[in-house]
Amino acid sequence: MFIRGMMGLGDGIFQRAFVKNYPGAYLETPWPELYSDLDVKCVRPDTQLRTQAKNIGRHSQWHAPASGGMLRIAYHREPIVQGMRKCFRVNPKEFDLPDFGSPPVEGRYVLVRPATVRAEWRADTRNPLPEYIASASAEIRRRGWKVVSVADLEEGKEWAVGELPPADMRFHKGELRVTQLLSLLQHADAVIGGIGWIVPAAIAAKVPAWIICGGQGGFNAPEMITDPCMDLSRITFAVPDRFCRCTLKEHNCDKRITDYDRKFSKWADALPIEMTP
Repeated sequence: MFIRGMMGLGDGIFQRAFVKNYPGAYLETPWPELYSDLDVKCVRPDTQLRTQAKNIGRHSQWHAPASGGMLRIAYHREPIVQGMRKCFRVNPKEFDLPDFGSPPVEGRYVLVRPATVRAEWRADTRNPLPEYIASASAEIRRRGWKVVSVADLEEGKEWAVGELPPADMRFHKGELRVTQLLSLLQHADAVIGGIGWIVPAAIAAKVPAWIICGGQGGFNAPEMITDPCMDLSRITFAVPDRFCRCTLKEHNCDKRITDYDRKFSKWADALPIEMTP
């Protein structure tokens, strides 16, 4: 079976649960690391998107696509897992990740993902207000956690929205390989950020996550990016009061969340082990 998979990192994490149903399959993906513990033969995709192309360039061993049956994976305007379920024609198995080993930093920490915009694939609308990420980062530092912030910023290609959140360590130049990035998440005490790859990664790694919604709810509402078959007990969504259900990449969505700081503090109070300053 030849599976023409989706190219995004988050989509790749989600589709891993479906690929498990096809041992021996050939999978087109820019992220072979996500399937390293599965019986899967990875096929080099044709993509010019920056982060995907960078990861493809790190690999030299690829398989030619198999002849015979083919599945093309997409979800269009459907909820992600529901759309994948139709394309894969099976139910997903467990949402998880390979063991990526020790993280690239020592000690206890919270992983923070700043709001960014990519020139090649604009997602301005779905980003939360950047001050919400910043205030959450500042509060979690006040409670004694080290904050590690990750991004892949490059002038003219990807940039931060507003001021970057306060952090003790920043990996903002794409320094981390995907194995290091996901190991960093797997070993974090918690994850903070907007909609993106951290959502499926936190679900798969079973790490507490504070996910701040912005706009573009027609694609990125919690019910669109999760599924009832998932364990969402560690995932908390902070949703704007007037959550915009548009599907536009650039739109003046109302992203305000009433009493945001109190809501975040309540979530932080419930973390398994609170650090002391």
